[in-house]
Amino acid sequence: MKLLVLALEKLKEAYSVKGRLNQLQREELVLIEQVYDNPHECLLHIKQLLVTQCAFKEAGIEFFDTYDKLIPCYDIEPIEKITDTYLDQFLFFEADKRGLFPAWIKPANTEPPLLLVYKWCQGINNLTDIWETSEGECNMMMETIFSKVYEKIDLTLLNRLLRLILDHNLADYITAKNNTVLTYKDMAHMNAFGLIRGLQFSAFIFQYYGLVLDLLILGLQRASEMVGPPQMPNNFLQYCNSATETRHPIHLYSRYVDRLHILFRFSVDEARDLIQRYLSANPDLTNNNVIGYNNKCCWPRDCRMCLIKHDINLGRAVFWNVKNSLPRSLTTIEWEATFVSVYSKDNPQLLFLMCGFETKERTAQAFLRVSDDGVQQFNNCICQVLMSSGSTTFLKIVNKWNTALIGLITYYHEAVIHTNELLGSLVKAENKIQTHVKISLNSKMPSHFPPVVFYTPKELGGLGIFLMGHVLIPQSDL
Repeated sequence: MKLLVLALEKLKEAYSVKGRLNQLQREELVLIEQVYDNPHECLLHIKQLLVTQCAFKEAGIEFFDTYDKLIPCYDIEPIEKITDTYLDQFLFFEADKRGLFPAWIKPANTEPPLLLVYKWCQGINNLTDIWETSEGECNMMMETIFSKVYEKIDLTLLNRLLRLILDHNLADYITAKNNTVLTYKDMAHMNAFGLIRGLQFSAFIFQYYGLVLDLLILGLQRASEMVGPPQMPNNFLQYCNSATETRHPIHLYSRYVDRLHILFRFSVDEARDLIQRYLSANPDLTNNNVIGYNNKCCWPRDCRMCLIKHDINLGRAVFWNVKNSLPRSLTTIEWEATFVSVYSKDNPQLLFLMCGFETKERTAQAFLRVSDDGVQQFNNCICQVLMSSGSTTFLKIVNKWNTALIGLITYYHEAVIHTNELLGSLVKAENKIQTHVKISLNSKMPSHFPPVVFYTPKELGGLGIFLMGHVLIPQSDL
């Protein structure tokens, strides 16, 4: 019953901020209220559907434009949606109780995104002799993304994998639900291959499927060492002892949905052997490996990775080795979406991107800035505010700006101050919001809109617009 209540609250929460509802959404809200009134009857009905239902009503698709990419949004039949949400709550509850997912799988309640970045930096620094390079040792941080993993999920294979941990009725229900008809305008498509991402339990499916890919990269032995004994599993980024930690080149591993972060540490012999194996399979007679090697151009030149032949070959060799451990029928990793940072005697910086933060780490100090993607997401958010405002009231426009600005600052904190590109975007975005308000009155006369109109609190008759303090207010207006 508690799982059912949690499922209903999750569904209602999605409508708490919506002003207008379509017919399907209104039906769903009515059905949710009916379930609250008759929970026992509904629970029996849900369990019956999970065991017996193998054919489902078609799901509609609409696309939400973020000005960066299109996100598919699915319209699922209300009773099926309630059943799926209950199943989602049940699966994650049981997975947590039985310890199905290791600590390296993120997102997790134990590490919100900002804390995850902090713990990852701290975890690197706490490794044994991690910054020691006097004898030719190298550290490598590899960040990459599983390519087309959603689209390549085979439903037959998925069913076999799910039956390893689930009752066969639930496994059949999950795979049958993904094998349904999708409609867009006047077109229909039977989804016979790949994961439908909009189902309520899709997050569980992907994290479980991703666990299989993790094991392919790590190997069963290293994965077991990272997890620790079942009676007392290791915490995130921790080992039982230093001997276990240094036994394998992979020291740290984290997967945030489909984005990987792997920290390697090689001795001089291990690095030489790996480079030789790579160059034997991929000869580089004209030293072309330096061409197209991804680097973090967001940092000043003296803070970027130096493109030295040994380090570049090692970076490409690590990528080649990881890529070969993944069957192309399941997924792969692409060089264009990968960055391998090498820390060696010639490269004193360890660079990586995590959760929207660009991180430069050197001997226990981490320097943060907002990533280019994070800046672009904020710009897209402001575009959405402007495009959706239309002829709405000034206060609503300003409230949307305030919400976007507060969300940005509370997420990135002091990293905002160290990102000049973002500060410039904030100035431009605030000017666009003010101009939108002015155009609504067909006037941009400075005498009609002194700064006091925008920055005075609403209680005193102003618009109450938030801004970045001394960064944005002209000196004359202070």
